[in-house]
Amino acid sequence: MAQQFRVLLDLCKRRGFLYQSAEIYGGLRGAYDYGPLGVELKKNILNSWWRRQVYYRDDVVGLDTSIITPHPVLKASGHVDEFTDLLVDCSLTKERFRPDKAPPLTFLPTQLPLQGEESSGRIPILAPDKVLAKTWQTRIEEQIAPGILTTVEGRHIFLHVQSYTPPTEKEKGKIEFKTKQGTPMSIHYHGYVEPTTNSPFLTDSRPFNLMFKTFLDPIDPIDRVIQTTQNHSEGQGCSVREAVDTALRPSTVYLRPETAQGVFINFEQVTRTMKTKPPFGIAQVGKSFRNEIRLEHGIFRTPEFEQLELEYFVAPWESEHWFKYWRQQRYQWWLDHACHPDHFRQRDHGSHEMAHYATGCTDIEYLYPWGWGEVEGVANRGNFDLTQHQKHSNANFEVLEDSPTASHATDLSLFPTTTPARYIPHVVESSCGLNRAMLAYLCDAFHQIPDAANPHLPPRNVLRLDPRLAPIKCAVMPLTGKPEFMPLTQSIAKSLRRQGWYTVTELQKLKIGKRYYRHDEIGTPWCVTVDYQSLEDGTVTLRDRDTGNQQRMAWQNVKNFIASKLMEGEDALDA
Repeated sequence: MAQQFRVLLDLCKRRGFLYQSAEIYGGLRGAYDYGPLGVELKKNILNSWWRRQVYYRDDVVGLDTSIITPHPVLKASGHVDEFTDLLVDCSLTKERFRPDKAPPLTFLPTQLPLQGEESSGRIPILAPDKVLAKTWQTRIEEQIAPGILTTVEGRHIFLHVQSYTPPTEKEKGKIEFKTKQGTPMSIHYHGYVEPTTNSPFLTDSRPFNLMFKTFLDPIDPIDRVIQTTQNHSEGQGCSVREAVDTALRPSTVYLRPETAQGVFINFEQVTRTMKTKPPFGIAQVGKSFRNEIRLEHGIFRTPEFEQLELEYFVAPWESEHWFKYWRQQRYQWWLDHACHPDHFRQRDHGSHEMAHYATGCTDIEYLYPWGWGEVEGVANRGNFDLTQHQKHSNANFEVLEDSPTASHATDLSLFPTTTPARYIPHVVESSCGLNRAMLAYLCDAFHQIPDAANPHLPPRNVLRLDPRLAPIKCAVMPLTGKPEFMPLTQSIAKSLRRQGWYTVTELQKLKIGKRYYRHDEIGTPWCVTVDYQSLEDGTVTLRDRDTGNQQRMAWQNVKNFIASKLMEGEDALDA
């Protein structure tokens, strides 16, 4: 699976889906640019989401809010104080990582212990190469754990363990190492190691705020820092850091960590201008930014990403019903575009995973080559967000309902007993990462087809993307490069482009079969070939990517055929 993922990433770079950002300057870790095909795939996923969430409904409107977010907004929402991940450093590799995403220790016992017994054995640490393995061995023996007993075999450093006790829910684990002096040396083990090397030499975890802070001020903030530091005295009753934060606060802004807060602070304006009332939703698509501790798996985790978010506002007594509704709706959207629906699943959060204000949360996950990973979350957030912003501002988000009526969706324990009913709406949120959606559908669509005639040849790559998501909808190609084929080729391509479909003409001097395969590799669902018969009767050959079947039709009918195929998935929604 890992090898197949590397082949897919190579395909993405080679064919124009993804580029390393600023590659000519050495690149920027975790930053990617989307090439001509990548931007089309992203746009098609976005458009499918927007159609399903907004255009196909009469209870959802759109919004586009500012990326730059002032300090008071994120202070009220809790992001300034609470939007953190735990951070751990590895003393050996100097890598930083999140402990909740780190693997457990790989331990090689001398013999299998009985239940409850400690065990002796070895811990393998994997270095990138043999030279670094020797360097790390010296660092461990002289600096990190002086006197510890180690051996090196190729790229592996083996730590010799006298006893190993795994952690429990109540107590930390412990690793007791053998030493050259004979006196054991022990360290605490919290249930995780450095992900790439299996190193157990870690710092204690500490909180790390994920937001990107900047300053909206014509005066360089560094000048204010210097001035505040120079003027600070011990008798001021605050630390230098606190004094600097106070001086910079009026100009402090953040790159938003999520699009949701922009929706919440505009709630009153949307309801007033659009004459809406619960239940209704506000959808938004836009960039968000998080200073992630660990960037991994290509575009799966990056500091800059696009979110597709829906905030659906409901009466408190109907929130559980709508949570279940959106949980099902969003899961179905993923399945509707999947080659392998069994590679998607829903996972409900345990109480220890949810925010304190949430009453329910479900992740939609995809089985990536490295394991299950979240692509979307659906959460019942209660009225926490609107309540917080009402509390910290002069806004009034209260809804007045003269005669609320009970229905099958009503939780009677929360139904108002007096009229008119006054409440702050609860929110059911669906939040999807567009970058992760693109990666999931690329992995889901990627197939390698062996050559039946010659199994020794490398397999052929095919992207079986849902036609609605495919970057190029149709490739029009003349049988040869002769000039007489070009007028009809251009007429067909023009008729398809007028439908709003990205269409290319394939003029390379390759055999027609190889040109078909080139488009199979990038997911083009249909190829149209103009040949000598086309010049006589106006018919062309249309080839299907997934089946390889070909059929002849009048060139004027090609656009109708493709339109009907693209609508098959959409029409099924009404079935």
